[in-house]
Amino acid sequence: MWSESDGERENEIMSTSTSNSEVVRMDERGIACVPGPGQQPTSLQFIKSKGIHVGDQFVSVTQTVHNNEVVKGRLLGLELVSAKSTRQLRCSIAVFVCWVLVVASGLAFFIFHYVLAKKLPLDLDIHEPWYLRRGDWQAMLPYSREFLNLPVKNVLIGHSATEYCDEKYACIRLMLAIQNDHLRRGWDDIGPNFLVSGNGIVFEGRGADVFPVMMVDWNRRSIMIMFLGDYRYDASSIAQFEHVSVLLEELVKKQVLTPDYTVWASCQLSPHTVSPGIKVLERMKLFEHWKQTNVSLCLKS
Repeated sequence: MWSESDGERENEIMSTSTSNSEVVRMDERGIACVPGPGQQPTSLQFIKSKGIHVGDQFVSVTQTVHNNEVVKGRLLGLELVSAKSTRQLRCSIAVFVCWVLVVASGLAFFIFHYVLAKKLPLDLDIHEPWYLRRGDWQAMLPYSREFLNLPVKNVLIGHSATEYCDEKYACIRLMLAIQNDHLRRGWDDIGPNFLVSGNGIVFEGRGADVFPVMMVDWNRRSIMIMFLGDYRYDASSIAQFEHVSVLLEELVKKQVLTPDYTVWASCQLSPHTVSPGIKVLERMKLFEHWKQTNVSLCLKS
């Protein structure tokens, strides 16, 4: 605050000024007297002024400069070393990038191999009018698939114990009905690998290398073929056995079956049962690899 004593002091100072000298009064309020034209101050007087420095003053300025490698390393989230360790820095970045590539490659492989690229059943090289693939009979997609550990060495022959069919479109309707029935049973798809109509049309069921469902103890080591009909009463045909024989030869070529595979009637492996029925059993000898063990235990009706 301005007081009367400050005013008296100011008057006293002003009275001491001469024509050839300038007395500049400066206090904490920073009041300055600017000389007139052509005049230079010869003296300065400071009264109760703080923080005043007369003469040169040196100021120390510190600047930290980082090289490019250090900056890049910190951008990558790495607490790397100083500019003197350039080689170590570059090695650390290289190792980090390599690990990123390895992890990314592994993740991409997992996504494409296990998530996107679902394995499909083996397609056989059979292009005959009597061989119908799943798409030809409009099969529904399976709920799931499990694949066999190939090759296997057993072929099981059974029958559907349903109505008989020997006409293409009637058999397609029967195939769809059987698939629906097997899905309701919780089998995820139609049960056998292949099915055969009365006139020898071979239908792709689950497929050549897919785990079948017919006989629990033999599913994992067998290919299963079902004849459409009830062959306790329905007559079998030579065409059925001829076309199935061609199918078995192709399965050997594709290494689904071992060359020394064995053909069985289901009742031979599950004694005192009927499947595939006496009308099929009577012609089992048409299969070159059929083994007659336990055939006497098969029921006729």
